[in-house]
Amino acid sequence: MNEGQIFKTDLPFDQVTYDHDGESWTFRFLTDHFTAHGLWRILENKKIRFVSLDNGQQFGLPKPIDLVTEVNELLKDRRLKTIIIKPDTSDLQLILSDNFEIEIFITSSGYETYEFSFDSKRYIGQGAGEIAIF
Repeated sequence: MNEGQIFKTDLPFDQVTYDHDGESWTFRFLTDHFTAHGLWRILENKKIRFVSLDNGQQFGLPKPIDLVTEVNELLKDRRLKTIIIKPDTSDLQLILSDNFEIEIFITSSGYETYEFSFDSKRYIGQGAGEIAIF
């Protein structure tokens, strides 16, 4: 069972990229990155702004949503302030400046959903809410 962990930092957002072949998203900050292999969402002022499943959806808009472009524009000039691995589920919460959050959810009972490195350790969000630390 995961007891949860909290890390404080102050890293500027760099960029988000999407790997179509691996169906993974990477959120890069100055010295660290977070790779999501499952569902994630961005909150602005505690309200859902984007969800990973929105990528490529049109929703009656003039053109489909390109989340790489949208997220890079939305998060430019933001800073990563706090990293939270939630107790029990191991869902990942990234708290950014200006009331933005990125939530990355464990979405499998067997496969790894996310990974990141921080303070010389590598964290892997495993199936069923376990965390592997190397």
